[in-house]
Amino acid sequence: MATARLTTPTYVAVLMLLVLALTFGLGAFRLGFWVDDAPGPGVLPLAVSIALLVLLVLVVREPLPADERAFALAPAAAILATIVYAIVVPYTGFVIATLALLIVWIRGFYRQSLLRAVVASVGLTASGLVIFPLLLKVPMQLGPAW
Repeated sequence: MATARLTTPTYVAVLMLLVLALTFGLGAFRLGFWVDDAPGPGVLPLAVSIALLVLLVLVVREPLPADERAFALAPAAAILATIVYAIVVPYTGFVIATLALLIVWIRGFYRQSLLRAVVASVGLTASGLVIFPLLLKVPMQLGPAW
């Protein structure tokens, strides 16, 4: 069996996922697993914790393919874009923030034309407006909070 070739970003990712798995596991024990003859609120966090721990073992044990790069900028940019989206949504509302995120995402990551990015963004945002506020009755701020 080949030994895993772990790089610094891999160590950081493994450490972050380990902390997340332990947090989910401890939270699961605090919530409880069984309530009134039915699964309690701690079952799902426990399952996620176990799944994360299994995946961590697989990541550490499996070698990185020779042709695969250890770090790419695109995933980091995607995480940053998602964080910016989460920060901006309370101020601009769902529609403006989602349109902006999707246009940047489609143009930046998928290298599509501006027209295609705008059309896809409008369609996806409209779908979100139908699904969340109308069908699921999720209360959400649609426009700016000014």
